[in-house]
Amino acid sequence: MNKNWERIIRGSYFSLFFVGALLLTAMPVGLLTVAPAAAPTKRKKKKATPKPPPPKAVGAAGLIAVAQHEVQQGNFAAAVEYATSAASKAPSLADYAHYVRAEAEYKLKNYSEVDKSVTQVFNTLPISPLTGAAAALVVNADLDGDRPKTALELIKKYYDRIPQPGADLLFAKCFRANGDLAQAAEYYQRVYYSYPTASEAADAATSLAEIKPKMGDAYPPVMPPAMLERAEKLIRYHRPAEARNELAAAIPQLAGEQRDLAQVRLGEVDYFSGNAKAAFEFLTALKVEDTEADAEREAYLVHCTRKLDSSADVTPFLQELEQHHANSSWRLDALVGVADQARSQNDLKTAIPLYRACATTFGHNPKAASCNWRVAYDDYKNNAAGAADSLRFYVQGFPDSEDTTDALYFLGRYYQAKSDNGSARAAYEALLSHFPNTYFATLAVQRMKEPAVKSAVPNPQLQAFLHDVPWAKRDQFPSFTPGPVAKKRLARAELLQLTGLNDWAEGELRFGARNDGEQNNVYALQLAKYAWARNAPDDTLHYIKMYAQGYLYMPLDQAPLEFWELAFPLPFRSQIENYSSQQNLDPFLVAALIRQESDFNIRERSDSNAYGLMQLLPSTARPLARHFGLRRIDTSQLMTPDRNIQLGTYYLRTLLNQFNNQMELVLAAYNGGPGRAARWRNWGPFNEPAELVEAIPIHETRLYVQIVLRNADVYRRLYANMKADVPAYTPKPAPKTTPKAKRKLHS
Repeated sequence: MNKNWERIIRGSYFSLFFVGALLLTAMPVGLLTVAPAAAPTKRKKKKATPKPPPPKAVGAAGLIAVAQHEVQQGNFAAAVEYATSAASKAPSLADYAHYVRAEAEYKLKNYSEVDKSVTQVFNTLPISPLTGAAAALVVNADLDGDRPKTALELIKKYYDRIPQPGADLLFAKCFRANGDLAQAAEYYQRVYYSYPTASEAADAATSLAEIKPKMGDAYPPVMPPAMLERAEKLIRYHRPAEARNELAAAIPQLAGEQRDLAQVRLGEVDYFSGNAKAAFEFLTALKVEDTEADAEREAYLVHCTRKLDSSADVTPFLQELEQHHANSSWRLDALVGVADQARSQNDLKTAIPLYRACATTFGHNPKAASCNWRVAYDDYKNNAAGAADSLRFYVQGFPDSEDTTDALYFLGRYYQAKSDNGSARAAYEALLSHFPNTYFATLAVQRMKEPAVKSAVPNPQLQAFLHDVPWAKRDQFPSFTPGPVAKKRLARAELLQLTGLNDWAEGELRFGARNDGEQNNVYALQLAKYAWARNAPDDTLHYIKMYAQGYLYMPLDQAPLEFWELAFPLPFRSQIENYSSQQNLDPFLVAALIRQESDFNIRERSDSNAYGLMQLLPSTARPLARHFGLRRIDTSQLMTPDRNIQLGTYYLRTLLNQFNNQMELVLAAYNGGPGRAARWRNWGPFNEPAELVEAIPIHETRLYVQIVLRNADVYRRLYANMKADVPAYTPKPAPKTTPKAKRKLHS
């Protein structure tokens, strides 16, 4: 062991005595001490590669950080020594030590030692997050060490543990090394056609070009679905030129249904490239035999026509679809597209009949949910005789739809208008029970406070109907008290965090959330705490949203207050409160807007070039800045919290003044633009703000308004008073059983 590091380990023991108690249960041997700010040994700095910072801590578990540091420095022999020592002195993190040792041994070309080290990683319980990386490392070691048969055996054994497309690429390399070019070609093709945008696809393409001439007629032909899959993915990833080349090359090799479909997609490439005229001409001239391909062709003729002229009559195309492809999903797509476009122009005479045709033909097809909702809401808005039936039909048929909250709320409002307060209360109670943290739930809470509804007895018939709705099964959140597996992972993550291996610490918990099979909420909470501690509120929110999915369906008493404060954080509070006060704004509404706009990421930049916390366009920010005497404003200023919030709150104030303090319209203007919001305002009359929200034709904007207002309600409950207005959380017992990890690991 390096003498300088030994001296630090011995000499720094008492500087972190308190850490010893923390580590007693997790690591029975060894100490953890903080290293001095300066590196113990100054190494000659290479010009090409800056020297990594020294590890944060050393001793026992900290030796892993030292070993990793030595790998980064290129001191592989020293790394092996430190990692070997760490494996014995910090057994709870032995897999990390063995993996670092394997990395160093690989660099030293000691391939047999790589195999020994990664075996220890594979045997770790709970399953190590390094399993996939270790498997890939040892397979590469065997390939480099001229042991192709062993490499092939290993990739077969650990294939499921290596992330794709790396696993398929390694499989191909192993087959090629063993002389099985047919199998190698198959796996190279998998990579090339299934993962067209991955870096591995380029490697696969090069290898296929090398082995194809060698194989001649034995080269396995590419299956038509694979060609179409690659082209479709390239279109999806906005790479139309590559998609066009792929389809043009594929068409001569295809026949029948696949050929027809590829030809139609070739026309669609022009549409997605912004050349609707060329797409229309191509698809009009194209003749295909396959029924579904023809339905897709006719649907895109509708899209092209409306793209070229939003007021063009597409009735003939829709009639063709109805006559020849009445039940095709492409007809559904065309009906919804034309109806939505008409609704965006407030042309309900065109839109509603199309929605009704869609709802009538496709019934409870999930893709027809929006059609059915528009029909139900139109019946409600016009007080049609069957309005209640339409709303109930929607709730029954689409209980998981994002518009079910709307349907339950307006069902309650319908019954209130009929003075049937018992039925109204039953509808509101169902809304609060199944969708507690939503915009319409906040409205239902207010309706439930109205004396007539508050004193009413819920209608038992409607209660029975709502009880029998096939609601999505959403279990209560599991205990936030760690069970056996989560406890081990948390302890391991804490040790890694203390040693400065922060990426590995968070990786440990992310891996557990994806693979352990329970208590994702525990991992989400700890990950959020780590992110908050490193001043990354955007990652804090990301972890909650990613690993505590469904948290918004959870009543607030199902999680500790700390969880909700991290799910709805309030960074930059002083700036938010200061500038909100100057503009006479609700600071919690401003926080709610920032949460939705940027997740509090000061460096956020949108595809439309909006910047910073409140996502301001430079063209919007410039006139706002002049109000504060700033002649120039650049994008770097928009990415500072102080300036961004100053300008953003002033912009909110100007919108409030413009729209007479009608917050729903203000938020619609903030997201969809003031010009659109001004038009939507005139689409009334609206009996209440919720009807205005429902009239917003842009799906994103309608949801945006609802989410921001919902966020604001939660922020007020958490932060408006000295004590949060949140029901007390009663801790649940930790799970006693150890869940079985998924065989297919997710990295």
